[in-house]
Amino acid sequence: MYFPYYGKRVHVNYTQPVVAVQFANATANMEHHVECRLNAAGLRADDERDKFAGRVAFRLRINRD
Repeated sequence: MYFPYYGKRVHVNYTQPVVAVQFANATANMEHHVECRLNAAGLRADDERDKFAGRVAFRLRINRD
């Protein structure tokens, strides 16, 4: 219903989705690369020209002394 997102003027009642992830066995003091992808009928998340269409990537580091 809200894809593609055109902004608050067009999609007045839109709220951003919330996703929670638990890393139960993440190794401390090490960098972990995480990528979340959107999977849905009719949406492409594998376009090499736009690597972040339908996905977000980040690095996670849990520091413990």
